[in-house]
Amino acid sequence: MLMDRMKRACMALYRLAFPGETDAFTEALFDRYYPTCIRTVCENGEPISMLFSIPYPMLTEEGEVESHYLYGVATHPDHRGKGLAKQLLAAEAARYPVFLRPMTPSLFAFYEKAGFTPISPIQSWEEEATPGDEHCRHISATEYLDARVYHALLPLCTPTETFLSLYEQGGGGFVECGEEAAALYDLQGDTVIFKEFWGSVHLAPRMAGFVGGKRLSLRRYHPNGEPFGVGIGIPAEAAFLAALD
Repeated sequence: MLMDRMKRACMALYRLAFPGETDAFTEALFDRYYPTCIRTVCENGEPISMLFSIPYPMLTEEGEVESHYLYGVATHPDHRGKGLAKQLLAAEAARYPVFLRPMTPSLFAFYEKAGFTPISPIQSWEEEATPGDEHCRHISATEYLDARVYHALLPLCTPTETFLSLYEQGGGGFVECGEEAAALYDLQGDTVIFKEFWGSVHLAPRMAGFVGGKRLSLRRYHPNGEPFGVGIGIPAEAAFLAALD
């Protein structure tokens, strides 16, 4: 009973901080990651600041490194300005290499003050989709994880199948075009959002048309791009693109 009450209180704080999130996504997030991956500061038994610390390994030349993706950093409005979020961030950074995607460009400065440095340079653009063909196909999360390792350079931040299931729950999925390209996508109206794209980008319009889009928005790792996220203990060149943004 106490656990249920705390879960409801954390969900209420999350919804207060992120009013644009759907109930379906919020419930899926908590179903997967509460209570094992949530960190809180409480007052009188009520959560007043929280974040999710989600396992998200990093592949390096030396092997797999345990690292965590931080998400849902939220502090109740009555308790902001007390450094509670920074306290939670510092506690997680003391345990693992950590990284996150600032929700707005202005938050990069906030996280840099908390000891984070920019990581994962990317390029992004939009263009029209073209008709797909028999070379494109939908693939499973397992196949996609294999494909991204095949295409990407190390170090590489690697989401788990549990994490990727949040995209599938929201209508996203995975697509490839032969062995030349693979992508994680979300379909929003008639626009395909390629959250991650690996391989030959000239195939992106065809892949977008295959999954039902008329336009596409794409982001991909590029060493001369703009930083996508911030991290502590994460190399600046590490690729991290699959965020809950």
